[in-house]
Amino acid sequence: MRWFLALCAASCVVVSARAADPAKPTAAQLEYFEAKVRPVLADHCYSCHGPKKQSAGLRLDTSTGIKAGADDGPVVVPGDPAKSRLIKSVKRENELAMPPKSPLPAEAVAVLVEWVKSGAALPAETAQGPAVDPKKHWAFQPVRAPLVPAAPNPKGESRNEIDAFVGAKLAEKGLALAPRADRRALVRRAYFDLTGLPPTAEEVEAFVKDAAPDAWARLVDKLLASPRYGERWGRYWLDVARYADSKGYDLTRERAFPFSYTYRDYVVRSFNEDKPYDRFVTEQLAADLLPLGADKRPLAALGFLTLGRRFLNNQQDIIDDRIDVVTRGFMGLTVTCARCHDHKYDPIPAKDYYSLYGVFASTNEPAELPLIGDMPRTPEVIAFEKEVETREAAIVAERDKRHAATVAKLREPAAVAEYLLAVLDTRDARGEEVQNLLRQRDLTRLVYDRWREFVAAEVKAKSAVFVPLQALAAVPEKDFEAKALAALPQSTNPLVAKALTDAKPKTLKAAVDVFAKALCAAPPAGTPSKEQAEVARALAKGGPTDIALADAEKIQNRADRDAIAAIRKKVDTFKAASPHAPPRAHVLADNAQPTQPVVFLRGNPGNRGPQVPRQAPEIVTPNRKPFTQGSGRLELARAITSPENPLTARVMVNRVWLGHFGHGLLRTPSDFGVRSDPPSHPELLDYLASTFVREGWSVKRLHRAIMLSATYQQSSAVTPEMYKLDPENRLLAHQNRRRLDFEALRDSLLSASGRLDLTEGGKPVDLFKAPFSARRTVYGLIDRTSLPGTFKVFDVANPDTHSPQRFQTTVPQQALFLMNSPFVQEQAKSLAARKEVAAAKTAAAKVTALYRLALSRNPTADELALATRFVAGDDPKSAFGAWPQLAQVLLLSNEFAFVD
Repeated sequence: MRWFLALCAASCVVVSARAADPAKPTAAQLEYFEAKVRPVLADHCYSCHGPKKQSAGLRLDTSTGIKAGADDGPVVVPGDPAKSRLIKSVKRENELAMPPKSPLPAEAVAVLVEWVKSGAALPAETAQGPAVDPKKHWAFQPVRAPLVPAAPNPKGESRNEIDAFVGAKLAEKGLALAPRADRRALVRRAYFDLTGLPPTAEEVEAFVKDAAPDAWARLVDKLLASPRYGERWGRYWLDVARYADSKGYDLTRERAFPFSYTYRDYVVRSFNEDKPYDRFVTEQLAADLLPLGADKRPLAALGFLTLGRRFLNNQQDIIDDRIDVVTRGFMGLTVTCARCHDHKYDPIPAKDYYSLYGVFASTNEPAELPLIGDMPRTPEVIAFEKEVETREAAIVAERDKRHAATVAKLREPAAVAEYLLAVLDTRDARGEEVQNLLRQRDLTRLVYDRWREFVAAEVKAKSAVFVPLQALAAVPEKDFEAKALAALPQSTNPLVAKALTDAKPKTLKAAVDVFAKALCAAPPAGTPSKEQAEVARALAKGGPTDIALADAEKIQNRADRDAIAAIRKKVDTFKAASPHAPPRAHVLADNAQPTQPVVFLRGNPGNRGPQVPRQAPEIVTPNRKPFTQGSGRLELARAITSPENPLTARVMVNRVWLGHFGHGLLRTPSDFGVRSDPPSHPELLDYLASTFVREGWSVKRLHRAIMLSATYQQSSAVTPEMYKLDPENRLLAHQNRRRLDFEALRDSLLSASGRLDLTEGGKPVDLFKAPFSARRTVYGLIDRTSLPGTFKVFDVANPDTHSPQRFQTTVPQQALFLMNSPFVQEQAKSLAARKEVAAAKTAAAKVTALYRLALSRNPTADELALATRFVAGDDPKSAFGAWPQLAQVLLLSNEFAFVD
């Protein structure tokens, strides 16, 4: 065992990166401040602690002011809400309760507490100087193909335009491109970049021996044509799309998306087919509005919009999430910062936010999802369909039963009296006043509106039943007992008049109760008299309580909704779990009548501002026109993919560059706004973006251009001079050494063990439940409600929100997982038991086979000698003997987990 520990000490994964500067806030922290904290401060604090007034010397509209605090010292202690006077004040726990007049809403207090607890991150102050028009920011200018510089090429190597731009920047600093990486490093780099899987030893050796001038280009083309390519690059896009297989917390519906996998499979297929990126974008916004022909699979693209969090079914938050994933994902614009106020930095007014809000508010998610593929008519599929029919029939039966019971209750005298009294009490009321009264009395708006319209029509027709009711309502309450009966018109229906005369009501409410009992009295047998027919008309067909099944949901109470939702949840759970459900798409559909959006002042839906048209943001469509085609989703997609849009091509090119170098030319890939750092090579970015559009938005062509460059093929070795001049390698004087992300690491473990299952597509699988699945990690279940801890440990993207790039941390749990997890140990055992190892006749041959399977190479003489000594005392009866231990050491090595 000590040999195993010694080998681990020499070989286990270590990240050669500096620890993150704890004082420097992360992009996520700054985004939380801008999206959550600043609106709270703006709404509740700026009036006394803003630019015009600083009570007690405290200013909260600037980072400098927040850090400085009040006249008597700081008010925020980063990381410690209990010691922060700001938190104590808003919690009203000290003598300076703030705001002074009324407490801060609980959710606003929670936002401030979380902000302080996580470090109270603040954005850096902008330098003071002449005001710069944000519309002149480089990213908002049209993309122009720049002239390719004549960069030096002292070695006479084959170089392309990318190298010219990079070489010119390097020459300014007296640097040059690093030498080409060795062929073994190159082939491994290409395989991991394009497929996320390691090459075999035979594939490495074949490339090393291939001396043809086009060997590298042929290798790149081969990997781009592999179905593994779409699985690798599709996973990158799923981060952008905040993909998950569940909705998050949803108290009334099944939390799993039953057909989320169809979106994931659409993305993988689109990358493999090299679908033009502009078409890819358009389908994800408006596939249902395109002429698709017989192949309906592109409808699954709408999962880009529909597979986000459900925020406990808060529609404002759902729409905000959709705006965010569209604008940051496609255009690198942080538009959701304008939900509560105009964007603080970028030229995005709140009006533009609500123009987009109107687009998505004009859509709905249909209950019946469209089929996008057939299933073989097996007995299991037929049984599944029958079971679904039975379960859905139960929903209909429950709905019908509860609807009938609700209508019957609405026809009882007490309910009729409640609604009639509400109609009388709101004769002169409108809007919010009516809504407040209905809320206080727990009445349904639909039923109230029907009674109000019915009574108005009856009065207009001089009904002998309802004109007297209006007359009673006009009697002052203090005189009601004495004057009510005298106020009845002579034309009053005799049945109503007799009921009121007999009861002698003392209040309007008592009179309405009597009136309702008369209306609800059972008609006598036989043909009713004229008077009886007049009274019965209120509850007859077409009357206020004749409510169609189509409006059933509008009159349901919470008990009804919960009961029906419980049955529906069981149906959804059955569909989600069944392997026999035919594939469907989670789609959007346009409403019959588009929403006319208005600005919600301070983001409050109850505080409605001016109307705005549905249209694209002005900064990307200067000559925009309001959308006229339904919701406007297709028009929005065309605005985003227009060659005139300055952002879309730049953003996608930058994402692809990030995937090949570990960093984008712009290091904030989803924020191209004025607060972002400038790109390291702006001319190169525009060259690639203009070429990308000109060549048909082909992502594979973009890959090929990047990978055929000498810049990409450089060695990752760093000289002291390089590091001194450019420690972050922004000038690209060498390639970046990169650690495998979790997907590539797990898939490589399975590949080395010989167990990797390359089955494509289908329902997601639980990766962490024994017996462990051997599917590629891209097909693993992503559960928002309970994201596996291993995903978090290895920095897998948080599916709650759009993720522009992976964080990269080094924590002990990563090494502990690789050393102790049953999954990794299982792969080590499988690697040691592979036939190539088992069939070897000598210990040296077995060691060589292990190295070739794990690291795609033969061991050196020293490695061979050390390993053979280690396995010499192996106990074949051991549960985890020397050979599996040696296999695990190789799987834990830096060489296995890093790409040079």
